[in-house]
Amino acid sequence: MYEELSEIYEAVLEDERRRKYLKDISDWLVEEYFEPYQAS
Repeated sequence: MYEELSEIYEAVLEDERRRKYLKDISDWLVEEYFEPYQAS
């Protein structure tokens, strides 16, 4: 029982980490590429 729970927990953590990573990348892309064009 506990082993299954820990596997699920690890999967959720991994998913959360991936989501945060993707969000950081998309935020960076917006700052780098889209905002300069908006300013000009």
